[in-house]
Amino acid sequence: MLTDLTNVSSMYQYSLKYFKDIFEKAVKSAEAAGYEKNQKKEKRIYWVNQFTKSLYENVSRSLFQRHVLLFSFLLCLKIMDENLLADGGLDMAELRFFLAGATQVELTKPNPTGEGGWLTDKSWLAILEMSSTFAVFKGLDDALAKDTKAWEKIYASANP
Repeated sequence: MLTDLTNVSSMYQYSLKYFKDIFEKAVKSAEAAGYEKNQKKEKRIYWVNQFTKSLYENVSRSLFQRHVLLFSFLLCLKIMDENLLADGGLDMAELRFFLAGATQVELTKPNPTGEGGWLTDKSWLAILEMSSTFAVFKGLDDALAKDTKAWEKIYASANP
């Protein structure tokens, strides 16, 4: 995750010593918390939480303010991926789609709101791609085309 920050700016290169120091402080903190031998799971959870908090605080201090939110997002994705590990982790194709957007350029079905409607062709292309690529969105395009009035209410709502 820290290595991902070098893609944002080459100056975000952290040494192994920096990471090791944060790691050791978290270990000492867990030891000082006084968990008994029969509380190994609680001690591990405490340590992971302390390490994550310490890593976040230390790295955030070293980032430009405009990159702190990006780092927070990367850390959140890493935690989510770890929590979903038993189920195979995050779906990287869905994540890539979320981050990069649609790549489909040809309308395989006409925009149900018509030309100049509330739904742009670009948004409709994204819906078509989502419907054909991801099982969780299968049929979304047909549902939207079937009841455009209801979907427009959701689209135009201040609190959808």
